[in-house]
Amino acid sequence: MIKAEIVYTDKQLESLRVKGHAETAEYGKDLVCAGVSAVVVGALNALEDEDNFDISIEEGDVKVDVKGTLSEHDVIVFEILIIQLKTIKMSHPKAIDIKERKSKQ
Repeated sequence: MIKAEIVYTDKQLESLRVKGHAETAEYGKDLVCAGVSAVVVGALNALEDEDNFDISIEEGDVKVDVKGTLSEHDVIVFEILIIQLKTIKMSHPKAIDIKERKSKQ
């Protein structure tokens, strides 16, 4: 299962993590994994101010930590990414789990 965790402060996105595999088909042929990978990497490529983020991408694990205040452009990029992940979940609810929470800080 792919697990996405989205953490917010009171004002904005604080971090995003997407990890795991959908396991809806054999490795290398899993369209759910391919879809999630495409929307996540596409969103990260669309960020306006990449210096404002700590980004780690490894096979099956993407971590994004926000270091400062997000531009309006980057807020929209993350909003669209989250909508895309939720859309994939609607079609494949057993393949992806999405948790959104407020920061403990």
